[in-house]
Amino acid sequence: MDHIFDYLDWRGDIPFSVSPFNEVDNYIVSKIGCCDFDGIVPADAGHVGLREALKEFFDRCGSAGVYFGALASPSLAPLLRRLPETARFRDLALTGFVRRALPECTEQFSALTVRIPDGTHYISFRGTDDTLYAWKEDCMMALSGAIPAQRDAADYLTWAASAYAGPLRVGGHSKGGNLAVYAAAQADAAVQDRIEIIYNNDGPGFDAAFLASPGYLRIREKLLTLLPQFSIVGTLLEQDDTNRVIVRSSRFGVAAHDGFNWGVRGTGFLRCADMSRSSRAFDVTMERVLGEMDMDERRDFIETLFRILSATGAVTLTDINERRLRKALSIARGMAKEKTVSHFVAEVIEQMVKEYVAASAEVLRERLPRFRREKNPRGQ
Repeated sequence: MDHIFDYLDWRGDIPFSVSPFNEVDNYIVSKIGCCDFDGIVPADAGHVGLREALKEFFDRCGSAGVYFGALASPSLAPLLRRLPETARFRDLALTGFVRRALPECTEQFSALTVRIPDGTHYISFRGTDDTLYAWKEDCMMALSGAIPAQRDAADYLTWAASAYAGPLRVGGHSKGGNLAVYAAAQADAAVQDRIEIIYNNDGPGFDAAFLASPGYLRIREKLLTLLPQFSIVGTLLEQDDTNRVIVRSSRFGVAAHDGFNWGVRGTGFLRCADMSRSSRAFDVTMERVLGEMDMDERRDFIETLFRILSATGAVTLTDINERRLRKALSIARGMAKEKTVSHFVAEVIEQMVKEYVAASAEVLRERLPRFRREKNPRGQ
């Protein structure tokens, strides 16, 4: 099965004037915004070339190398280094970089506008970074009302539409996909008319009230939701079946969220007939758990979960290891005797421990054959 780097081998030397922008290009462009371009790409409508911006970004990282977070794809840095070498992407220009990191407000937001050589602008919203408060903000999507990043996204799209002329594309991966849909739905009708397409790359869904809102209904036909067959993130809350596409992934579990593991065929992602059994089961379980809680209980659940994780000394996902998770589980089990919500928290953390152990075992299985070859190269 071919993947994004195979696509670059096949399509990288073909400009957009010959082969129009497509859904694979969308995912690639959406990941450019994972870089912290603060001080490199202007926050206003001024433009910086992709090659120049990425060179300065990697120079800034220095000998320590670039680190995008615990759940970031290992393919991201190699992709970014390669893009300026391709005829298709080297003439992209970057503009309007904004980043907000406010732990005290449980707010993490980043956006970037990419000028495409075909005369359009791609408004890219970044997904969740490595910090615990950013993931807490994601969980707050299960509550009523907009989260801070969604309000930021709506404001950013309004600004971008006034700053740049011509057609717009709006998109993002993970939480960024959710922000793209939310921002487009909240935009004025005149801005919505300029939007050609909205890409939700495995982003969480919304509640029923949002999906029935007039603003969303005006843009729903422009939406393309791409969900891997083993999706976990994209099955959270409700997704509109309109223009929802299921794509084949070569990896299971959390790794399926990584678009570099999605199959590519031609200028699109490889389609699947339906979600996997495990993805459907996870969706049903989350609906049951959330359905048993009212809004106050959901808020209590989120506050308790992240208070316990923070009590282990963890600040980011990278800080979370098996020792810290087991400490968190011990705290949660002690609290579970007191409150029903804490019982749900203990269940979730127990599942996190199991996932961590399983993921570690998978990494070990992948590395062990290579270690044996290096240890005994002649098979002795």
